[in-house]
Amino acid sequence: MKKLTFIAALVCTFLLLCISGFLGFQYQTLNGRFQTLETQASQLKNNNSELKTKLSDSNEKLEDKEAYLESQNEYISELSRQIDSLAEEEESASSDSEEDSSSKEEENDNDPYPNLYAEGFGSQETENEPEKIAYLTFDDGPSSLTPKVLDLLDEYDAKATFFVVCKNNEEYAEYLSEIVKRGHTLALHSYSHNYNQIYASMDAFLSDYEKVYDWVMENTGYIPSLFRFPGGSNNGSSYVVNEIIDELERRGFQYFDWNVSSGDGSNLTTTENIIDNICNNIGNVKHPVVLMHDGSGKDATLAALPTVLKRLSDKGYEFRSLDKNVPSVHYR
Repeated sequence: MKKLTFIAALVCTFLLLCISGFLGFQYQTLNGRFQTLETQASQLKNNNSELKTKLSDSNEKLEDKEAYLESQNEYISELSRQIDSLAEEEESASSDSEEDSSSKEEENDNDPYPNLYAEGFGSQETENEPEKIAYLTFDDGPSSLTPKVLDLLDEYDAKATFFVVCKNNEEYAEYLSEIVKRGHTLALHSYSHNYNQIYASMDAFLSDYEKVYDWVMENTGYIPSLFRFPGGSNNGSSYVVNEIIDELERRGFQYFDWNVSSGDGSNLTTTENIIDNICNNIGNVKHPVVLMHDGSGKDATLAALPTVLKRLSDKGYEFRSLDKNVPSVHYR
């Protein structure tokens, strides 16, 4: 019995040792796993912390991007507003332009002289403007005298202005181109030069004026911008002349009278009279616009011209043609 008890005690002790060893092994195994888990948990915490940091950085960058996008959206909105505003202005301008165009078309439809408009032309201004300038003008040409007048002007490098009257003569028509070719100003005077006819009404004057305008255009291609009233603007037809001035200025034309007269309108005026009338009176005005004639029969004017050119040149005058920048000489 004691033997069995001893054996049983040994067996129990062995079993206890086995169980203890097994439990110790399991403990070590579990402890190792626990430590591994702790290490992993620590790494996860570190990773989580890094992720949070990165996430925070990303959020900051995202906020910056959102702020940038917001500013860009505001900029785009402002541009869109400006574009809409410009579109409205353009639409308004287009509408106004269409109205103006429509108005002008209606005006042109009702205009009996739709082509009777002037064009601007350049001035002769130079850097060193001379102190003395004389503006020689010739009315009632062209005629057979005109080429000779042009040659005399060339000798003194003088430019002049020719207020022409229509002549049904092909040779005279060719002189128009010669006037332009030599650098002078071609201006309008009249088609018929019939006072009773052209001053009967504004329409009568415009009808006459359009004919000489077309004659010049057809023979030269030159669009004249200056004109002179037959008899001057103080010819006695005051009411109609004022209307004519307003209408032609509306069409872009400018008129010139004169402040120095050669007196050659009368065929009784001698060469000496012409020379004296010009040379003795030219110094009395600041911008002398000299009236002469190159129409048929004005031989005294042609004979006086060389002396006039020489004497005025000796006095220091330069000779220019009229243009839009020359101070106007008006009787009205």
